[in-house]
Amino acid sequence: MSLLFRFRERLVLGPILQSLDEGEAVVAWSHASLPGARAPGLFVVTQQRCLLQVASPSVPDVETPLSRLRIFEFDRRSATTGQLRLRGDEAEIVAEFSLTSRHRTRAMGRILAQLARAEVGAPPSFDPSATSPLPPVVRGVRDHARRVWVTVLGALVLVVSLLFASPFVPGPGALTAVAGLAILAREYEWARDVHLWSARQVDRFVSWIRGRRGGDEPAEHDHQPPRHQVVSGS
Repeated sequence: MSLLFRFRERLVLGPILQSLDEGEAVVAWSHASLPGARAPGLFVVTQQRCLLQVASPSVPDVETPLSRLRIFEFDRRSATTGQLRLRGDEAEIVAEFSLTSRHRTRAMGRILAQLARAEVGAPPSFDPSATSPLPPVVRGVRDHARRVWVTVLGALVLVVSLLFASPFVPGPGALTAVAGLAILAREYEWARDVHLWSARQVDRFVSWIRGRRGGDEPAEHDHQPPRHQVVSGS
């Protein structure tokens, strides 16, 4: 199990761990996304800061020292999704989380507990002494049926991607594989990890292509700010 955990940590947290200061460590993390964005992301809490990283070349990483945060709000919009809003002196950060499994609610609970321990203001209803600040997800017949069709559809898309990757059937195999992983990531943690890793590779490839075209005039849409809810100024 420890070997599997280290592999997952290297796969998901590798780029972030390399950027940490000496003596700094990740204390809580979870897969996350920006409202309205389709690219996968990661929300990380260390002893010193919060970091929101999205695997998209158009979205810069958002990093905020814990000392600058004043309050957090968590809105459980449904049984399967939640939105975390961080407010500070200079910025407001909004991230969305999937809560479709006990593993995901526990990861979200660890993030909220760490924010509370760092003396970031918590909502009155928040109880940091609880084992998990979020109630567990109860999966019914509908949830199990969704898991089945997600598994079948995701597996079919991955099979199609293998066919596209064949030298005898030219086609966008890599992009199709990423789509298949995105489907499976709705239910499986391993798929979320691999989806994030693959999206980062696509991001690196896009950045490399743009670097090769460094002498070209940027397109008009490159001057526009990202259309995501990371708002400067509180």
